Amino acid sequence: MNLDVLTIGELLVEFMAKKVDQDFLHPEEFVGPFPSGAPAIFIDQVVKLGLKGGILGCIGEDDFGKNIFDRLEKDGVDISLIKRTKEYITGIAFVTYFSNGERKFIFHLPHSAAGQIYPEYLSDNLIKNIKCLHIMGCSLAINENVKKTIEKAVDLSYKYKKIISFDPNIRIELGLSEEYLRVINYIASKSSIILSGEREILTITQKKDLKSAISYLQNIDTKIIVIKKGKKGAEVYYDNKTYSVKPIKVEEIDPTGAGDCFDAGFIASILEGRSIEESLVRANIIGALSVTKKGPMEGVVDKETLEKFLRY
Repeated sequence: MNLDVLTIGELLVEFMAKKVDQDFLHPEEFVGPFPSGAPAIFIDQVVKLGLKGGILGCIGEDDFGKNIFDRLEKDGVDISLIKRTKEYITGIAFVTYFSNGERKFIFHLPHSAAGQIYPEYLSDNLIKNIKCLHIMGCSLAINENVKKTIEKAVDLSYKYKKIISFDPNIRIELGLSEEYLRVINYIASKSSIILSGEREILTITQKKDLKSAISYLQNIDTKIIVIKKGKKGAEVYYDNKTYSVKPIKVEEIDPTGAGDCFDAGFIASILEGRSIEESLVRANIIGALSVTKKGPMEGVVDKETLEKFLRY
Protein backbone atom coordinates (compact mmCIF):
# COMPACT_ATOMS: atom_id res chain seq x y z
CA MET A 1 0.00 0.00 0.00
CA ASN A 2 1.43 3.36 -1.08
CA LEU A 3 -0.31 6.45 0.29
CA ASP A 4 0.37 10.13 -0.01
CA VAL A 5 -1.39 10.74 3.31
CA LEU A 6 -2.39 8.52 6.22
CA THR A 7 -4.56 9.69 9.07
CA ILE A 8 -5.81 7.93 12.20
CA GLY A 9 -8.89 8.52 14.32
CA GLU A 10 -12.63 8.66 14.71
CA LEU A 11 -15.12 7.59 12.09
CA LEU A 12 -18.57 8.74 13.17
CA VAL A 13 -21.93 10.02 12.07
CA GLU A 14 -23.18 13.43 13.05
CA PHE A 15 -26.64 14.78 13.83
CA MET A 16 -26.96 18.54 13.46
CA ALA A 17 -29.38 20.96 15.07
CA LYS A 18 -31.93 22.24 12.60
CA LYS A 19 -32.15 25.73 14.13
CA VAL A 20 -29.58 28.22 15.45
CA ASP A 21 -29.55 28.64 19.27
CA GLN A 22 -31.15 25.23 19.70
CA ASP A 23 -29.99 23.57 22.92
CA PHE A 24 -29.77 19.98 24.10
CA LEU A 25 -32.14 20.52 27.03
CA HIS A 26 -35.43 20.53 25.16
CA PRO A 27 -37.01 18.41 22.42
CA GLU A 28 -35.95 19.85 19.05
CA GLU A 29 -35.30 18.65 15.51
CA PHE A 30 -31.92 17.39 14.28
CA VAL A 31 -30.88 16.40 10.76
CA GLY A 32 -28.61 13.49 9.93
CA PRO A 33 -26.92 11.09 10.04
CA PHE A 34 -24.06 12.72 8.13
CA PRO A 35 -20.72 10.93 7.65
CA SER A 36 -18.21 12.76 9.83
CA GLY A 37 -15.20 12.73 12.13
CA ALA A 38 -12.37 15.25 11.74
CA PRO A 39 -9.86 12.73 10.35
CA ALA A 40 -12.51 11.33 7.98
CA ILE A 41 -13.45 14.77 6.65
CA PHE A 42 -9.76 15.58 6.22
CA ILE A 43 -8.89 12.43 4.27
CA ASP A 44 -12.02 12.68 2.12
CA GLN A 45 -10.94 16.17 1.08
CA VAL A 46 -7.39 14.94 0.37
CA VAL A 47 -8.57 12.32 -2.11
CA LYS A 48 -11.04 14.72 -3.75
CA LEU A 49 -7.97 16.77 -4.68
CA GLY A 50 -6.44 13.80 -6.49
CA LEU A 51 -4.05 12.38 -3.90
CA LYS A 52 -3.99 8.89 -2.41
CA GLY A 53 -5.26 8.89 1.16
CA GLY A 54 -6.18 6.28 3.75
CA ILE A 55 -7.53 6.22 7.28
CA LEU A 56 -7.02 3.82 10.17
CA GLY A 57 -10.25 3.76 12.16
CA CYS A 58 -13.07 1.50 13.28
CA ILE A 59 -16.82 1.33 12.67
CA GLY A 60 -19.60 -0.82 14.05
CA GLU A 61 -21.42 -3.38 11.94
CA ASP A 62 -24.49 -1.17 11.74
CA ASP A 63 -26.10 1.26 9.33
CA PHE A 64 -24.20 4.22 10.76
CA GLY A 65 -20.95 2.41 9.99
CA LYS A 66 -22.16 1.63 6.48
CA ASN A 67 -23.12 5.29 6.06
CA ILE A 68 -19.57 6.53 6.52
CA PHE A 69 -17.80 3.52 4.97
CA ASP A 70 -19.79 3.80 1.74
CA ARG A 71 -19.15 7.53 1.50
CA LEU A 72 -15.38 7.21 1.93
CA GLU A 73 -15.21 4.29 -0.49
CA LYS A 74 -17.28 6.15 -3.10
CA ASP A 75 -15.03 9.21 -2.88
CA GLY A 76 -11.88 7.14 -3.36
CA VAL A 77 -10.42 6.90 0.15
CA ASP A 78 -8.35 3.75 0.77
CA ILE A 79 -10.66 1.90 3.16
CA SER A 80 -8.45 -1.19 3.65
CA LEU A 81 -7.37 -0.01 7.13
CA ILE A 82 -10.91 0.54 8.41
CA LYS A 83 -11.75 -2.10 11.04
CA ARG A 84 -15.22 -3.38 11.95
CA THR A 85 -16.62 -4.61 15.25
CA LYS A 86 -19.86 -6.31 16.27
CA GLU A 87 -19.36 -5.40 19.93
CA TYR A 88 -19.58 -1.60 19.65
CA ILE A 89 -21.79 0.78 17.71
CA THR A 90 -20.37 3.37 15.33
CA GLY A 91 -19.37 6.67 16.95
CA ILE A 92 -22.00 9.42 17.13
CA ALA A 93 -21.84 13.20 17.59
CA PHE A 94 -24.61 15.75 18.10
CA VAL A 95 -23.86 19.40 17.38
CA THR A 96 -25.81 22.60 17.87
CA TYR A 97 -24.98 26.14 16.77
CA PHE A 98 -25.37 29.50 18.46
CA SER A 99 -25.82 32.98 17.03
CA ASN A 100 -22.50 34.13 18.56
CA GLY A 101 -20.68 31.66 16.29
CA GLU A 102 -20.00 29.03 18.94
CA ARG A 103 -20.91 25.34 18.74
CA LYS A 104 -21.64 22.72 21.35
CA PHE A 105 -21.05 18.99 20.92
CA ILE A 106 -22.16 15.79 22.61
CA PHE A 107 -19.97 12.83 21.63
CA HIS A 108 -20.40 9.09 22.01
CA LEU A 109 -16.82 8.02 21.27
CA PRO A 110 -14.77 6.42 24.10
CA HIS A 111 -17.07 3.39 24.35
CA SER A 112 -17.97 3.22 20.67
CA ALA A 113 -16.34 1.52 17.69
CA ALA A 114 -14.32 4.72 17.16
CA GLY A 115 -12.25 3.80 20.21
CA GLN A 116 -11.39 0.29 19.00
CA ILE A 117 -8.07 0.88 17.25
CA TYR A 118 -4.82 -0.43 18.67
CA PRO A 119 -1.05 -0.04 18.20
CA GLU A 120 -0.71 -3.54 16.72
CA TYR A 121 -2.68 -2.36 13.69
CA LEU A 122 0.39 -0.34 12.69
CA SER A 123 3.55 -1.75 11.08
CA ASP A 124 6.86 -0.34 9.97
CA ASN A 125 6.03 -1.25 6.37
CA LEU A 126 2.79 0.71 6.48
CA ILE A 127 4.56 3.87 7.62
CA LYS A 128 7.48 3.34 5.22
CA ASN A 129 5.01 3.57 2.32
CA ILE A 130 3.41 6.91 3.15
CA LYS A 131 4.57 10.45 2.49
CA CYS A 132 2.71 12.22 5.27
CA LEU A 133 1.01 11.33 8.56
CA HIS A 134 -1.71 13.76 9.61
CA ILE A 135 -2.98 13.75 13.20
CA MET A 136 -5.99 15.48 14.74
CA GLY A 137 -5.73 16.34 18.44
CA CYS A 138 -9.37 15.46 19.10
CA SER A 139 -8.57 11.82 18.32
CA LEU A 140 -6.06 11.71 21.18
CA ALA A 141 -8.85 12.27 23.71
CA ILE A 142 -10.96 9.26 22.70
CA ASN A 143 -9.30 6.70 24.96
CA GLU A 144 -5.93 5.22 25.96
CA ASN A 145 -5.51 2.70 23.14
CA VAL A 146 -6.28 5.27 20.44
CA LYS A 147 -3.76 7.63 22.03
CA LYS A 148 -1.10 4.89 22.10
CA THR A 149 -1.83 3.99 18.47
CA ILE A 150 -1.33 7.59 17.40
CA GLU A 151 1.85 7.94 19.44
CA LYS A 152 3.26 4.81 17.77
CA ALA A 153 2.38 6.19 14.33
CA VAL A 154 4.10 9.48 15.16
CA ASP A 155 7.22 7.73 16.47
CA LEU A 156 7.47 5.50 13.38
CA SER A 157 6.86 8.42 11.02
CA TYR A 158 9.51 10.47 12.77
CA LYS A 159 11.92 7.51 12.62
CA TYR A 160 11.44 7.13 8.87
CA LYS A 161 11.61 10.89 8.26
CA LYS A 162 8.05 11.26 6.99
CA ILE A 163 6.19 14.56 7.03
CA ILE A 164 4.12 14.80 10.21
CA SER A 165 1.32 17.36 10.13
CA PHE A 166 -0.71 18.11 13.23
CA ASP A 167 -3.93 19.99 13.92
CA PRO A 168 -4.49 20.25 17.72
CA ASN A 169 -8.26 20.50 17.01
CA ILE A 170 -9.06 20.58 20.70
CA ARG A 171 -12.55 19.48 21.73
CA ILE A 172 -13.19 20.69 25.26
CA GLU A 173 -16.12 18.25 25.49
CA LEU A 174 -13.64 15.36 25.33
CA GLY A 175 -11.58 16.68 28.27
CA LEU A 176 -8.29 18.53 28.80
CA SER A 177 -6.34 16.34 31.22
CA GLU A 178 -2.65 16.84 31.94
CA GLU A 179 -1.89 13.64 30.05
CA TYR A 180 -3.84 14.88 27.03
CA LEU A 181 -1.89 18.15 26.97
CA ARG A 182 1.37 16.23 27.42
CA VAL A 183 0.68 14.12 24.34
CA ILE A 184 -0.45 17.19 22.38
CA ASN A 185 2.89 18.83 23.13
CA TYR A 186 4.82 15.64 22.38
CA ILE A 187 3.27 15.36 18.91
CA ALA A 188 3.82 19.06 18.30
CA SER A 189 7.52 18.54 19.05
CA LYS A 190 7.71 15.85 16.33
CA SER A 191 5.66 17.72 13.72
CA SER A 192 7.07 19.53 10.72
CA ILE A 193 3.72 21.22 10.01
CA ILE A 194 1.26 22.50 12.63
CA LEU A 195 -2.14 23.84 11.59
CA SER A 196 -4.02 25.47 14.45
CA GLY A 197 -6.61 27.98 15.50
CA GLU A 198 -5.51 31.04 17.49
CA ARG A 199 -6.90 29.93 20.86
CA GLU A 200 -5.64 26.37 20.43
CA ILE A 201 -2.08 27.46 19.75
CA LEU A 202 -2.04 29.38 23.03
CA THR A 203 -3.48 26.38 24.88
CA ILE A 204 -0.95 23.86 23.60
CA THR A 205 2.06 26.15 24.02
CA GLN A 206 0.77 27.66 27.29
CA LYS A 207 1.80 31.11 26.06
CA LYS A 208 -0.10 34.37 26.54
CA ASP A 209 0.22 35.77 23.02
CA LEU A 210 0.55 34.53 19.45
CA LYS A 211 4.08 35.88 18.94
CA SER A 212 5.38 33.93 21.94
CA ALA A 213 3.55 30.78 20.81
CA ILE A 214 5.05 30.99 17.31
CA SER A 215 8.52 31.56 18.75
CA TYR A 216 8.12 28.53 21.03
CA LEU A 217 7.14 26.25 18.15
CA GLN A 218 9.95 27.51 15.95
CA ASN A 219 12.40 26.74 18.73
CA ILE A 220 11.27 23.10 18.80
CA ASP A 221 11.97 22.95 15.06
CA THR A 222 8.46 23.12 13.61
CA LYS A 223 9.09 24.00 9.97
CA ILE A 224 5.70 25.38 8.97
CA ILE A 225 3.17 26.96 11.35
CA VAL A 226 -0.30 27.70 9.99
CA ILE A 227 -2.74 29.80 12.00
CA LYS A 228 -6.34 29.48 10.88
CA LYS A 229 -8.39 32.56 11.72
CA GLY A 230 -11.76 31.58 10.26
CA LYS A 231 -13.56 34.67 9.04
CA LYS A 232 -10.31 36.65 9.40
CA GLY A 233 -8.33 34.55 6.93
CA ALA A 234 -5.13 32.66 7.74
CA GLU A 235 -1.39 33.08 8.21
CA VAL A 236 1.70 30.93 7.71
CA TYR A 237 5.00 31.38 9.52
CA TYR A 238 7.88 29.77 7.63
CA ASP A 239 11.60 30.42 7.28
CA ASN A 240 11.44 33.77 9.13
CA LYS A 241 8.69 34.98 6.81
CA THR A 242 4.96 35.51 7.34
CA TYR A 243 2.38 34.84 4.64
CA SER A 244 -1.26 35.84 4.97
CA VAL A 245 -4.52 35.59 3.08
CA LYS A 246 -7.73 37.50 3.51
CA PRO A 247 -11.04 35.72 4.08
CA ILE A 248 -13.18 34.80 1.08
CA LYS A 249 -16.76 35.99 1.20
CA VAL A 250 -19.23 33.13 0.88
CA GLU A 251 -22.71 32.38 2.17
CA GLU A 252 -22.07 30.29 5.27
CA ILE A 253 -24.47 27.38 5.67
CA ASP A 254 -22.48 25.13 7.99
CA PRO A 255 -18.94 25.72 9.35
CA THR A 256 -18.43 22.12 10.52
CA GLY A 257 -15.40 20.58 8.84
CA ALA A 258 -14.02 23.82 7.41
CA GLY A 259 -10.76 23.56 9.34
CA ASP A 260 -10.34 19.91 8.34
CA CYS A 261 -10.85 20.77 4.67
CA PHE A 262 -8.41 23.70 5.00
CA ASP A 263 -5.80 21.30 6.44
CA ALA A 264 -6.31 18.90 3.55
CA GLY A 265 -5.96 21.67 0.99
CA PHE A 266 -2.72 22.89 2.50
CA ILE A 267 -1.14 19.44 2.97
CA ALA A 268 -2.16 18.29 -0.51
CA SER A 269 -0.66 21.40 -2.06
CA ILE A 270 2.62 20.99 -0.17
CA LEU A 271 2.83 17.35 -1.28
CA GLU A 272 2.26 18.46 -4.86
CA GLY A 273 5.35 20.66 -4.54
CA ARG A 274 3.54 24.00 -4.46
CA SER A 275 4.99 27.02 -2.68
CA ILE A 276 3.93 28.03 0.83
CA GLU A 277 2.07 31.03 -0.55
CA GLU A 278 0.21 29.05 -3.20
CA SER A 279 -0.63 26.29 -0.72
CA LEU A 280 -2.11 28.86 1.66
CA VAL A 281 -4.21 30.43 -1.09
CA ARG A 282 -5.61 27.06 -2.17
CA ALA A 283 -6.32 25.95 1.40
CA ASN A 284 -8.10 29.22 2.11
CA ILE A 285 -10.39 28.73 -0.89
CA ILE A 286 -11.17 25.13 0.06
CA GLY A 287 -11.91 26.07 3.67
CA ALA A 288 -14.26 28.85 2.55
CA LEU A 289 -16.15 26.79 -0.04
CA SER A 290 -16.61 23.94 2.44
CA VAL A 291 -19.01 26.00 4.59
CA THR A 292 -21.49 26.56 1.74
CA LYS A 293 -23.28 23.21 2.21
CA LYS A 294 -24.95 21.61 5.23
CA GLY A 295 -23.16 18.56 6.56
CA PRO A 296 -19.58 18.03 7.76
CA MET A 297 -18.42 16.24 4.60
CA GLU A 298 -20.88 17.70 2.11
CA GLY A 299 -18.78 20.77 1.38
CA VAL A 300 -15.58 19.00 0.31
CA VAL A 301 -14.15 20.58 -2.83
CA ASP A 302 -13.02 18.55 -5.83
CA LYS A 303 -10.01 19.50 -7.93
CA GLU A 304 -12.09 20.77 -10.85
CA THR A 305 -14.10 23.13 -8.62
CA LEU A 306 -10.91 24.48 -7.02
CA GLU A 307 -9.20 25.11 -10.35
CA LYS A 308 -12.32 26.80 -11.71
CA PHE A 309 -12.45 29.10 -8.68
CA LEU A 310 -8.76 29.96 -9.11
CA ARG A 311 -9.37 31.01 -12.74
CA TYR A 312 -11.95 33.64 -11.77
